[in-house]
This record gives sequence, structure tokens and C-alpha cells, in this order.
Amino acid sequence: MLQLNQKQHKTRVLPSLVLFWFLVSFGLCSGWGCRSYVQAKSNSQLVAARELSRRGADAMQRSRPQDAEMLFSEALRNSSLDERAHWGFATTLWQRGEKQRAIEHMREALRLSGKNPEYAVRLGEMNLEVGNRRAARELALGVLSVNHKHAEAWALLGDTHQAERDWPAAEECYNRALLERSDYPRVQLSVAEINLHTGRPKSTLAILDRMADLHATASSDPEVLLMRGVTLADLGRGAEAAEALAMASERMPSDRIDKQIQLVTAQHRIGELVPARITLGKLIASNTNSPEVKRLQSMLDMSFAHLSNPLTPGVREPNLMAQQGVDKQNLMHNGVPNFGQQNSTLIASPLLNGSSGMLNGSPGDLLRR
Repeated sequence: MLQLNQKQHKTRVLPSLVLFWFLVSFGLCSGWGCRSYVQAKSNSQLVAARELSRRGADAMQRSRPQDAEMLFSEALRNSSLDERAHWGFATTLWQRGEKQRAIEHMREALRLSGKNPEYAVRLGEMNLEVGNRRAARELALGVLSVNHKHAEAWALLGDTHQAERDWPAAEECYNRALLERSDYPRVQLSVAEINLHTGRPKSTLAILDRMADLHATASSDPEVLLMRGVTLADLGRGAEAAEALAMASERMPSDRIDKQIQLVTAQHRIGELVPARITLGKLIASNTNSPEVKRLQSMLDMSFAHLSNPLTPGVREPNLMAQQGVDKQNLMHNGVPNFGQQNSTLIASPLLNGSSGMLNGSPGDLLRR
């Protein structure tokens, strides 16, 4: 009887165990299957995102920023794990002025890439441009701690010191960058600028001349032309300075507001009032309400008014006509200053010793501000 009960118990338990293991196995297999499916889908989305990022990078190289932004945005919709999509989207956002969002995407690109030094340096440059020198310096030092010969990281570190006007430290970093990459135009231009700041305009001009010898494009680069003009003014070569600044004004992109402001001020300092007014017109078109633009406009208005009436209040009377020996009748025609490019420096330059705003100091001071 006991044996019969045991057999009946086994008969009832065995199917239950079989059913239990079947359900467990089915559940595990289903789970693995789901995970495999999700993983496969994620991989395919990442592959699609990378292809879109590749096309976006190609659009950037072809100077088609709108197409690039659309492609990078679509790549991120496919997968947020594509670091190149974050990099590209950050670049397009930065170009159209959305700097904080651009920094966030570049930071994510850096994280996903495992701290790619290229992304780290670019993120540092972005932080520096918005005034976060500490973050920029930390990123530069982070790259250099891994690779002490990284030229771009040395350049970024030099930029942080230059932003603090620590010229010796900045020059040391730039020289380290040039040791790793002797032909590095951006850094060479920064060294030239430091020489100008520290009262060595001849050294600045020598560097600019070498850059022009090595690269034909340097002779037409607007930033190089601006620095050449300011340097020549420091060296007392006014006519050459005026020519270089005029060429810089023609070529300077309208969105380089800081450089446009330097141009107007430089042209004003050497007495090129009409060219300065033309350059200022480009600024006014897109920056009408800027306090700096309004200040420059007031400065030029005052200088033109002084030509019409040397006793205009607010500017120290330089006894312009007596100093320059210029016939006053030749200066005015129907109440308008009558001078051309060739003699505007001669006429207006004494005004630049006046007391208005940024008029004092040497032409090299322009790049210090």
C-alpha cells in the first residue's frame, strides 16, 4: 500500500516538475531573445547614425552647414550613442550661435569617445571663448598628462594664459606647440601678437613676413592683414599701415565683430577716417544697438566734426593746420571734409593724441583691448 502511494505521488509530481522547467526555460529563452532583438536593433540604429554622421561631415567640408545640421540631427534621432553625431551637431550649433547647447553636445562627444583628445581640445576652445578659462585649462592639461607632445593642447594652454594677459607663460606654451609642429600658422600669429603687446613690433613683422613666405594665403588673410597694419603703424609706416588695414576691412568676415572693432579703431588712430567710417558701416548693419558700435560711431562723428570746426568741445585742440602746414581751404568742400585716401592720415593723425575714449596710447594697444 505504501509503495502504491509513493508511485502515485511520483506520478503527480513529475509532470509538475516538467511543466515548471519548461516554463522557466521558455521564459529564459524569451528574455534572451528579447535582449538579443533589442541589442540587434540598437546596433543597426548606431550603424545608421554613423553613416548619417559621415554624410554630415562631408556636407561640412563642402560648406553646406544646413545640410550638415540636418544629417547630424537625424543621426542623433537614430542613436544618441554616436559620438561623431554629437561632435558634428555641436559644431553646427556653435556656428549659428547656440553656444551652450554646442558645449553640452561636445561634452557628450568627449565622454562617448573615451576622451578623444581632438574633442577635448575643441571643447576647451569653446569654453575659453565663453569665458570659462578654468575649464579650458583643465581640458588642455588633461590631454597633456596623457600626451606631452600634443601641439594643439599646448596651443590651447597658451590661449588660456594669453586670455589672462600672462604673456611669458603664453609664449612658453606656444613655443612648445611650435616645437611639435613648426608650421602652425595660428600659433605663429599668437606669438606675433605677444611680441606686439610686449613692445617688439619688428619681431612681429618678421614673423608675419615668414608666414607670408611659407603660405601664399597669409598675405591675404584678414587677421594677418589687421595685425600687419597695426604693426606698421607702431613702426611709423602710416601709408603701408593704411593699405594693409584697407585690405583687412575688405576681407574680414562680418561675424568677426571683435576684429571689425579693432579695424575701425586702428583706422581711426592713423587718421583714416573715411575708411574707418566704411568699416563701421558693416558693423552698424548687424549691430545697431551694440554699446561698443555706438561708442565708435560717436568717436568718428567727433573726429569729423573736429575737422569741420577745430574748436569742437571734447577734443583737445591740436592746432591741426599749423602743425601740418595744410591749406584749410583745401580741406572743406560745402562743409564736408575734402580729403582722399592718400592724405587722410596726414590730416587727421594729430587728433589721435586727444582725450576721447581709446585714443591714447600706441597703435599696438589696439590688440590689448
